Amino acid sequence: MIKQLSFYLIMLAIMVAILELFAFTAAKLIDQDDFFDTRQSVYARLTAENLATFKARSADPVTGWHNWGPQVREEDNCLGEPVEYSYDAGGARLHDNFDPQATRIIIVGDSYTNGDEAGDNDTYPAKLSQKLGVSVANHGVGGYGPTQALLNLQENISRYPEAKVAVLGIMYENVYRMMNSYRPVLYSTSSDFTLKPYMSNGEIVPHPGSQVFDSLEQFKRAADVTFDNDFWAKPVAGFPYLVALGKSLNSNYFIYRKLQKTLRKAGMPEYQMVFADEEIQRNLVALLNQFADMSQQWGVQPVVIFIPRNELDISSASEFIEQHRSQFDARLVIGDVAEVGDIDWLKFNLREERGDNICHPSSYGYQTIADYIARLMRENEVWPAP
Repeated sequence: MIKQLSFYLIMLAIMVAILELFAFTAAKLIDQDDFFDTRQSVYARLTAENLATFKARSADPVTGWHNWGPQVREEDNCLGEPVEYSYDAGGARLHDNFDPQATRIIIVGDSYTNGDEAGDNDTYPAKLSQKLGVSVANHGVGGYGPTQALLNLQENISRYPEAKVAVLGIMYENVYRMMNSYRPVLYSTSSDFTLKPYMSNGEIVPHPGSQVFDSLEQFKRAADVTFDNDFWAKPVAGFPYLVALGKSLNSNYFIYRKLQKTLRKAGMPEYQMVFADEEIQRNLVALLNQFADMSQQWGVQPVVIFIPRNELDISSASEFIEQHRSQFDARLVIGDVAEVGDIDWLKFNLREERGDNICHPSSYGYQTIADYIARLMRENEVWPAP
C-alpha cells in the first residue's frame, strides 16, 4: 500500500513537473507583453530627463496630460503627408470658425475628436462648425478615455460663456481606456508617463497628483500600484509558471484583448465582449450619467456619440445603448455614428488594410461624424432645423 501510494505521488510529481516545464517554455516563447506583467520593460525606458520633459510640456495632474498651448506643430500622417496642428492657450484646436467668446458647442474626446491626421479645418468639430454656422470648440486629446474627456470638459467649460451644448465623443475602443489607470498597463509600448484617472465601482478615481512628476522614484511607486491593481493587470511571469499562465489566460486583458481579437476573425463584432462585461457596463452608465449631471450644473445640453473604428464592429455600442436606455439620465442625448446606414467603410479612414484601419478617419470619415452629430441634435431638438 505504501509502495503504491509512493508510486502515485512520484507519477503526480512528474506530471506536475512536465506541466510546469511546459508552462515555463510557453512563457518564454510567447509574446510576454500580451500575457504577462511588463513593468520591467516599461521602467527600463524611463529616465529622469524624459520625466522632466513630460512635466514641462504635457503633464496635467487632473487628466494626466494635455495639449498645452499656444502651439503649432507639424507631423506626418500615416500616408507620409505633413499635417499642421494649431492650439490656443487652453488646448483647444484652432480652426477658421473658432471664437471662444461666441462658442455654442464644445466637444471633448480622444484623437478622433482632436482630428489626428487631419488639418485644422478638417476635424469633425471644425466640419460641424462649418455645417451649423456657429463656433465649435475642439478639446479632443490623443489617447484620452471618456473619464479624462469628462474631466477635460470640467476644466474648460468656463472658457465658453455662450456654450449651449457639450458633446462627449467616445470611439468604441475607448471603453478599454475608461478602466485603465496607466496606459502602459494596457498598451505596453504607449507613452511612458501617462498615469490617468479611471472609473471603478461607478466612481471616478482621480489621477494620483502632481507629486508623481517630481521624481522618477515617486512616479514608479505610483505606477507599481497600477500594474498590481489595474482592471487590465497581468500576472508576473514567474514560478510557479503553471499558475502564472493560468492567471494570464483568465485575465481581463487576455479575454477582452487577445481572445476577442481571435473571435473577431470568426465574425464576432470587435468590441462585443467588452461592451457586454457587467462591470464595464456599470461604470460606463455611471460615467454618462455623471456627464449629464455636470452638464446640468453648467447649463449645457449633454450629447454623447459613439464612433466606430471601422466595419469590424458597427453594432456593439448601439446594443449597449438600447440595453441601458432606461438607466440613462433623461436629459442625455445619446447615439452611435454607425446608425448611418450607407457609410463607405473603405473611405471612412485614410487607409484600410484587410479590414483593419491603420490610420485615423479621412476627410470623408470626419464629415460623416459631423453630419451625424448635426442630425442627432436636430432630431432630438437640441439644435434647430435649418
